[in-house]
Amino acid sequence: MCSTAASAEIEYLEKNRIIDHAAKLGEYAIERLRALKSSHPLIGNIAGVGLHLGIDLVKDRKTKERAVDEAEIIMYKCMEKGLAFKTIEGNIVTLRPALIISKPEMDRAIDILDEVIGEVEAGKHY
Repeated sequence: MCSTAASAEIEYLEKNRIIDHAAKLGEYAIERLRALKSSHPLIGNIAGVGLHLGIDLVKDRKTKERAVDEAEIIMYKCMEKGLAFKTIEGNIVTLRPALIISKPEMDRAIDILDEVIGEVEAGKHY
């Protein structure tokens, strides 16, 4: 039964080109996130493959000191606006949306991050 379910899932993914969608949308998201880096000093690095995305938050890009407190504030402020994610290593925002996420939904997630990171950089914590 498990192998039948797995086979059906693989067939669905292939038929609906879900992997291609995830790869294409992931590239788009990485480009948008990299563009945010130029306007947000807290963003140290952007990395990802497909829809497995990471945003490294740092207090200083030269020293690469982790922005752990800021990451936690950003996480909670984003949740208040409808965007949930986890952090790893205390300062890396990880976005792992559903493979069927739409471009407008991805744009909304990135817009929320942009807004909240800006708020935290401006000292608007709580």
